[in-house]
Amino acid sequence: MKYFRQRLYTIVLVLSVFMITAACSRGPAVPFPAFDFTLEDVFTGEEIHLAELKGRPVLLYYFASW
Repeated sequence: MKYFRQRLYTIVLVLSVFMITAACSRGPAVPFPAFDFTLEDVFTGEEIHLAELKGRPVLLYYFASW
């Protein structure tokens, strides 16, 4: 029982430290904003400008097949 309690306290401590550091971090500093560019939406065919998405997370997925 003592071993279980020590394990539980250790897990709670580690998770608490992780949660506090995750809540306090602001992310990496961005040296300059991304350049504005335009892409075509695959589903609708509309043009999307990066400036329209300011303040929202953007995931760019690109690859090459050579």
